[in-house]
Amino acid sequence: MTKILAIGEVMLEMSDVGNGLFKKSFAGDTFNVAHYINVASRGRIKADYLTALGDDDSSRDCLAFLEEMGVSTGKIQTLEGRTIGLFVLSNDAAGEKKYGYWRGQSAARHLFDQTQDLTGFDMVYFSGITAAITENRNNLISSLAEVKFQAKAQGKSDSAKIIYDFNHRAQLWSKEQACSFANEILPLVDIAKISDEELVLLYGDKDVQGFSKQYPDTEWVLTCGGEKAEVWQAGERLAAQSFTSVVDVVDTSAAGDAFIGTYLAAKSDGSSFEECLTRAHAIASQVVCAKGSIVKIDLSILN
Repeated sequence: MTKILAIGEVMLEMSDVGNGLFKKSFAGDTFNVAHYINVASRGRIKADYLTALGDDDSSRDCLAFLEEMGVSTGKIQTLEGRTIGLFVLSNDAAGEKKYGYWRGQSAARHLFDQTQDLTGFDMVYFSGITAAITENRNNLISSLAEVKFQAKAQGKSDSAKIIYDFNHRAQLWSKEQACSFANEILPLVDIAKISDEELVLLYGDKDVQGFSKQYPDTEWVLTCGGEKAEVWQAGERLAAQSFTSVVDVVDTSAAGDAFIGTYLAAKSDGSSFEECLTRAHAIASQVVCAKGSIVKIDLSILN
């Protein structure tokens, strides 16, 4: 069975459902990915989740929620005197997500105050949000580098894949900080996911083909809204899939998370690039039709 570790932050989600009412849940990009890996694999893969929670009631409720959602919580740490972050989710008329964050006391910010053991997994997934909120990014990088070092030492270089999702949030760090971190981490990365919007925002006119030439060992997954997705490596486009756009979009939050989670689940099954992209879109297109990050999925469409 494929062993996957997702690293990051899970927060208290307050989703605006209208008429001054909010729905309480828990969400966070890397947790969302871990959850949708479990969903897309029909429970075959129960991804491990590495984060830090506080010792308060909200943190305990969050831990119970993670377990309920099919995520393994054995690596989660508890930091005394801290809590979890909070975000308020709303949407514009087109369903595009809008966030307000409160995470000053978030325990996850201090997860890498010391280096962490990330070895023993076939895939290690993290995001730009993971990096942006981390107080000590050098320890994050060192921990990921150790994954590759240990795999090479054991002759298992092909089995320890590091996946980086740019998932850029301008509220969390500057473009310059995001690009600087990417320059440091990309030499370690086996699969990188970036959207066309992020590509333009962070790098201007640089295209994914150029990146795939610069980092030829990295598999680049490019998403273009709900219309198209591509896979590139070593300057070659390995796959391209066009999709019918979803008409009744309610909430775009977690669409990208569901996409990459499903992509990784399909990849672990040995599916082709085209099938990975098709399955990923099929799940993400359902996520945007419901409010909130964690929604019910009809898996019959994958048959």
